[in-house]
Amino acid sequence: MKYKRIKTLQQYTSYCNEYEELLRKGLKKDTDLIDLLELLIEDYDNKNISEFGTEEDMDPVELLTYLMVEHNLTKSELARRLDVSRQLITEIVNYKRNISKSMVMKFSKFFNMMPIAFSREYELKGLSAA
Repeated sequence: MKYKRIKTLQQYTSYCNEYEELLRKGLKKDTDLIDLLELLIEDYDNKNISEFGTEEDMDPVELLTYLMVEHNLTKSELARRLDVSRQLITEIVNYKRNISKSMVMKFSKFFNMMPIAFSREYELKGLSAA
């Protein structure tokens, strides 16, 4: 059996790269393989998320903040690497702005995670009702 449950970061990265390549090709014959890789990647994501909180306990901002610490990234460095403003990253990590669909894709690609990890709902803080 070529594909097994993901146990290492190297294996995870390899599966993510293969998954992205298959999606780019968009061949109908690869549909079952894409589904399998998606399940394996999601399983690994969920296991790693559980190391620092359950899915119910963790929102996308907490995940982003955790990943920034793990990768030793400042807001400025992350903004530079994603080609966005530091202000945008600051507003996201301070719960002042929601993560847009384009940012979900940038974060998921940058951190090699499934987009669902950054697209869960969460509440903004410190905004007054208008």
